[in-house]
Amino acid sequence: MKFNVLYLVWALAFLACFWLKDNFMGRGNTAFFGATETESRILNFDNPVIIQDVLVKTGDEVQAGDTLMVFYRAELDQETANRLGDINQFNVEKNAKNSILDKSLDVLKAQHQAKLSELQAQIRIEEAEYQAESGVRKLLGESDTANGIDPLRAEKIAALRTQIQQNEQEYAVQIKELKAERSANQSIFDARNAKVQVELDFVKAERQRLVLTAPVDGFVESITVGTNEIVPQYKELIKINPRQPTRIRGFIYESAEISYKLGDTVKLSSYSRRNVRGNGVIIGGNPQVVELPVRLRKVAELRTWGRELYIKIPSDNPFFLNEKIVISFE
Repeated sequence: MKFNVLYLVWALAFLACFWLKDNFMGRGNTAFFGATETESRILNFDNPVIIQDVLVKTGDEVQAGDTLMVFYRAELDQETANRLGDINQFNVEKNAKNSILDKSLDVLKAQHQAKLSELQAQIRIEEAEYQAESGVRKLLGESDTANGIDPLRAEKIAALRTQIQQNEQEYAVQIKELKAERSANQSIFDARNAKVQVELDFVKAERQRLVLTAPVDGFVESITVGTNEIVPQYKELIKINPRQPTRIRGFIYESAEISYKLGDTVKLSSYSRRNVRGNGVIIGGNPQVVELPVRLRKVAELRTWGRELYIKIPSDNPFFLNEKIVISFE
């Protein structure tokens, strides 16, 4: 019996169809396609500002830390002037009150010295009068009292000396109170100045924030403001695309019964550069079945559906932006 080659062709065609059905439709397969993406970084500022200078233009490559824009906030100048005015006013008030207290000290010292001189003078008068009376008695041949001075005069002199001691004690207390008041006055104004200085330091720190720097290496995708423009807070100022992709958007074919959970690790390899490999972590997914982009189909002409999947990749990954990636589950 002669062998018909047509039978062999049909058999091979049947096997090819089965292989295509299994491979392209995803049945029994754990490898799928995705593409690398990057999340643009939209930069803004948390206060209304005037754009003083723009140091980059669209398309420029930047490195993390590069200055992109310089801002100006007029209220910081006003705040600084107000705080410096407060410090000046505090110092004027402090010096005025200290001057009053210093004058009070001088008056107290003068009054004390005058009172002391008066009491000492009275004592000297009493002693001088006694000496004079004693001389008169001697001329008359009369004798002094047993103690050399009469008790009444001695009591008067003792009372004067006691008054001097009391005045000294009162003077010491008054001096202490005035000095304490002066010290408290100094402390109060020092505390006020310290509070204002903290506010000035805050304003200084805010001034240092009036520069916008690049958070990552990348290139400038767009700039939405211009020099001397007044912009409100949180308005988009500039958009930067990182130089390296940060995630992969892939699809699991709807015919593939594969379950996963967030945090699972998957193997990644470049579709065009088979020796370029890496790992990623599943960070999100969409259970809704959607149509795959043409580039991510196994057969471009064959409409295919699947579940969307997002995979995070390290910042130092070896892939290109928008590169087609083979995703393999364990």
